[in-house]
Amino acid sequence: MKVSKLLWAVVMALTFVFTSCDWVGDEPTIEGKLDKFFDSQAQRKSFRILTGSGKPYNHKVDWHIIGITDPYSDTYLTKKVDTLSNGDLKISYDWVSFTVRENKSVIDVEVQENETGKVRAVYLNTNTSGRHITLPDMRVTQRAK
Repeated sequence: MKVSKLLWAVVMALTFVFTSCDWVGDEPTIEGKLDKFFDSQAQRKSFRILTGSGKPYNHKVDWHIIGITDPYSDTYLTKKVDTLSNGDLKISYDWVSFTVRENKSVIDVEVQENETGKVRAVYLNTNTSGRHITLPDMRVTQRAK
């Protein structure tokens, strides 16, 4: 009798553990690859947020924007954060801006014309609900003229 109670307790504990876990494979990610390339012209592109399994992002895991960093160091760049009248969040840096819209399921990236003669790049860093997982991150690279 004691063995069956112990076995039942183990099964119930394992059931609780497995049903309460958020699997890393379903963390939000940006469609396509981490690297997003732009030519030297001013332009805007939109990227959808998907779960790790490729389904539309459904807010199961909340994520927060940490900031914009230089890809060659871990230095956070000067940024401006605005909440737009429709509730979207706009994060801006010198030549690039990120607008997080539609309840965090789409990110618009807008770059200004690159007249520097050099390739330039930034990371958009995020964090998921205080966990150590940093998705959906994005590296934006703009080619030189």
